[in-house]
Amino acid sequence: MFSSARKAIEVEPQNPQAHFQYARLLEHEGRLDDAGEEYRRAGEIKADFAEAHVCYGNLLCRSGRFGDAEEQYKKAIGIDPGSSFARFSYAAMLETLKRFGEAEDEYIAAAALSAGQ
Repeated sequence: MFSSARKAIEVEPQNPQAHFQYARLLEHEGRLDDAGEEYRRAGEIKADFAEAHVCYGNLLCRSGRFGDAEEQYKKAIGIDPGSSFARFSYAAMLETLKRFGEAEDEYIAAAALSAGQ
């Protein structure tokens, strides 16, 4: 599986989706640093790739890099304000940081977006 995903990147190094899918595989296997690099690369290639920013933010949260994670979540929400995935992920981080008022606002926004889908 890894060799096929890696080959896709070699064939199309500027394909953000190839980097994103490879990052997901790496993350699943616990190779978090490598996964982060691939999520970051996907977001560099396609600056409006909100899901890549959210996934990178989630990975950064797992590593305790909350400031960097917040930056990724805000990028994702700026790109796609209607992403309940981005808002829920951001809310969860805010709750972890005990920023409860902000977290509540984001949870409410995420729920409203999910209900509207």
